[in-house]
Amino acid sequence: MRDWLILWLLVLSLGVNAAPLRPVARPAIAGIVTDPALGELSGLAVSRYQRDRYWAINDGGNGNRLVLINGRGRVLRQYRVAGAENIDWEDLASFRWRDRNWLLIADTGDNSGKRDFATFWLLPEPAKNNHQSVLEGARPIHFRYPDAPHDVEAITVDISTQDILLLTKRTVPPVLFRLPLSSVDSKEMTTATRLSPLPNIPQPTESEIIRDGKLSRFRSQTTAMALDCNGRGLLVLTYDALYRYSRRTGQNWSEALARQRPGRSAILFLPQAEALAFDQKCKNLLVGSEKAPVPLLRFRYRMLTERKLARPIAAPRVEPPKFP
Repeated sequence: MRDWLILWLLVLSLGVNAAPLRPVARPAIAGIVTDPALGELSGLAVSRYQRDRYWAINDGGNGNRLVLINGRGRVLRQYRVAGAENIDWEDLASFRWRDRNWLLIADTGDNSGKRDFATFWLLPEPAKNNHQSVLEGARPIHFRYPDAPHDVEAITVDISTQDILLLTKRTVPPVLFRLPLSSVDSKEMTTATRLSPLPNIPQPTESEIIRDGKLSRFRSQTTAMALDCNGRGLLVLTYDALYRYSRRTGQNWSEALARQRPGRSAILFLPQAEALAFDQKCKNLLVGSEKAPVPLLRFRYRMLTERKLARPIAAPRVEPPKFP
């Protein structure tokens, strides 16, 4: 009798689990990145002014350069961002806010976990007819985390809440933080707010590490992140896969992520996947890598409607045991 009672209570405790989303489509090779100007590509963001154009950055040690490329990975133009030091630039976002198009550069890399603070650089996106080689007007957002320094390579902007979302790289599981965009108006140091762990990104097992080599222990670390055009799909890139999480309209990410199982697509052909960006209409998703020459991958993408979002799967109805 006791065994039946324990089993019944266990089933009830499972409650409701979120159904996994279907993964994005298989990738195609959009082009080959060969230019040394993108040898350590760490961030991508779509241009809001120009069709089939993307902004790109390199990580620390590569100067404060902003690079314009086309959808096949060809370098078209380079700019220097005046006043914006590149300690460790790791991601890039583009968005419309306060009636302007903006770029947000994330100087948030921290491999040793010792930075006193991290910085975002907010600057107006250069217009198509901007032929200057130096971009002025970048504004800093200096911030800290509430617990300890974090290495962050994945950021995006949730314009519905006017927040920057940040995802830690080296914690297991990764942890999502937020920072208000309006922090740019303050001269004070800002503190990010912890939102939620990001569930169900599988870590390599010891047997897999032995089989695939020591570097494979890092394959599940997060390296980029992007929200799709309707704000319901959250795409997270790791070194070996692309994951998609979702939320319903009006739902916050802390609530949406609880026990959610994401869709997954393997990342092939890339030695070090680090950059992710949607096109202007979110019909395609580009994924880039360090170590040029490398392929630039394109995933066909379909946004999820409210009706198609993953619905909870109710646990099977279990009648309590009847005892004589």
